[in-house]
Amino acid sequence: MTTHKTKMHTVRTSAIADALLVSLRTAVDLSREPVPALTVPTAPEQYAEVKAGLHRMAEQFVDPARAETRRTSVDDVAREFIDVLAQAGRKGLPFEHLGSALEYDDQLAAYRSRQDQYARSSNSRAQANADEVQFWVEDLLAVLRVRHVLGVEAVADAAEAGNKLLASSALDLVAREKLNSSGAQGLPILAAGRGLMLLRDAGAEAGALELADLEVLVALAGLELFPAALPGYGLGMDALSFTLDTSQVRVDARGAVLYREAQTAQGRSVLPHSVIAGVSKQAVKELQAGVDSRLDNVPHNFAEAGIGDSTLEQSRRYVQGNGGLNMLEFSKRMG
Repeated sequence: MTTHKTKMHTVRTSAIADALLVSLRTAVDLSREPVPALTVPTAPEQYAEVKAGLHRMAEQFVDPARAETRRTSVDDVAREFIDVLAQAGRKGLPFEHLGSALEYDDQLAAYRSRQDQYARSSNSRAQANADEVQFWVEDLLAVLRVRHVLGVEAVADAAEAGNKLLASSALDLVAREKLNSSGAQGLPILAAGRGLMLLRDAGAEAGALELADLEVLVALAGLELFPAALPGYGLGMDALSFTLDTSQVRVDARGAVLYREAQTAQGRSVLPHSVIAGVSKQAVKELQAGVDSRLDNVPHNFAEAGIGDSTLEQSRRYVQGNGGLNMLEFSKRMG
């Protein structure tokens, strides 16, 4: 399959993500819908005058005053039609250009129809491919979930198995030793076995895989398969979204933004966290400005370790620090 090499400016990098992306390309079609070569029709001479004249004719036909005297006989209809044409001619409608104007209307309608057809087709293709990427990544997420419960050593040992079935069996054995039967059944053992083989094929260590690697992976894949812009088309292409446990990566024509669950004064919410990559440095700058603007207005604490400078955490320290509780000041800072 042929893939479109998207030019991009990456903010976050990951060697594991790069290796997995190579494997992903062999499993999922990341190519885009070909952009059609469309030529914008050229308006003919006196097109505006013709359309204005036709508009005036239409207004005459629907004039309520004319409706009161309108008849339904053939002679009346013919007489009325000729009368409207005559008035249009007296008011300057260039009938000699009417044919070319109507032909241009047909060409313009066909041009816009092909634009809409490309947008629908490319959006549909991109979403279908994005769904395949999400499905492929689920096996890697399973590795993280199983490793969180069984430990790095168990997952590393299973990764040495010859195939996904043996890897799954090794994980299942450890799970049954450490957990009860119901607990073992709740783990995505089979998916983790497949995920371990994906990591092995990519030359990545199962113990080194982190959620951040998968965030970068889906961001790069999403930008690669995102529909190419159609020159002259006013509407944008549909954004894509990938869900990775508590993280979400949203991809649009400008780049990929990471969203994460956060605790706010109103409860848990999903907020923009950071920019992973963009189609250019300027796009990254614009996306990051949007992220910063959103976060500046929402006191928050992201659900991840190592984030101690969030505005919500600062507010809580301010209120509860030094052994005191100043609820008035807390309300002011949160409001």
